[in-house]
Amino acid sequence: MRDLINTFLDTTKERIKNPFIGAFFLSWIAFNWKPILIMLFSSDGIVDKIEFVENEHTNLIFNLWLPLVFATFYVALLPYLMWLFDKVSSKAILGRKESFVEQQIFDLHSKQKLAEQESYLEDIRASFRETADLNKKIEILTNQISERDSTIELLKSQVLSAQEEQNTLQDYLRQQDNSSLSNEQISKLKKEYEDFEKSDLYEFFQEVGTEISQSNSVPPHMGLVIEKFRHKDIIEEIRNEENQSTYYEFTKKGQFFWKEFILSIDFTRQKPKNDDDILF
Repeated sequence: MRDLINTFLDTTKERIKNPFIGAFFLSWIAFNWKPILIMLFSSDGIVDKIEFVENEHTNLIFNLWLPLVFATFYVALLPYLMWLFDKVSSKAILGRKESFVEQQIFDLHSKQKLAEQESYLEDIRASFRETADLNKKIEILTNQISERDSTIELLKSQVLSAQEEQNTLQDYLRQQDNSSLSNEQISKLKKEYEDFEKSDLYEFFQEVGTEISQSNSVPPHMGLVIEKFRHKDIIEEIRNEENQSTYYEFTKKGQFFWKEFILSIDFTRQKPKNDDDILF
């Protein structure tokens, strides 16, 4: 008996799974819910329930035709109706997607134009910076040229002064006469001059000698150096008692040293460079 009931229930489940039968069953419950609730929950006796249902709710339209129409509609017509809804909605979805794509394309074009304008603006800024840098370099080069010209003029003036000084010194030397010196004395003085070139006094000799040869004076800031020159018998201090003044002259040895020093100087090497030789 249990196997028979189980077989019946399995068969019933398979039947209910059928789309049409399932739809008919659900629609029949929907249209006949009142007699079902009365049969299940009414407090009357079972005979009274059956009589009440037969008298009040035995209607072929609700019990057969309406559930049948609903099941037929659900199985046969509803899929086509859903397909129609899908068609309509798919067109709307495609339209929305196309609108979204068009909006994205528009945004991309807008960003591209913005990027182009930003690039153009950056090029303008770069051009301004390059122009400013170029103007600054031109200004620097102009100042360098001006400084170079000033340096050239100063060097030319120094060369002219040096040449005048050389001429003056050479005139002074021409006035000096070594004829009073013997060959032995001259040889001795040359040896002493060679030693003098290696001494610490040699680097001060040009400044001290120039002051003595031009103004018979000595540089005021070389007190100890002057004393050493006097000690070496190169210069001598002469006092004029009449006017209470003091001046300086070369000794015979100093005259010989000064002449050798002047003749060893080559002023032509101090000429300024040509304009094309000055680098920036």
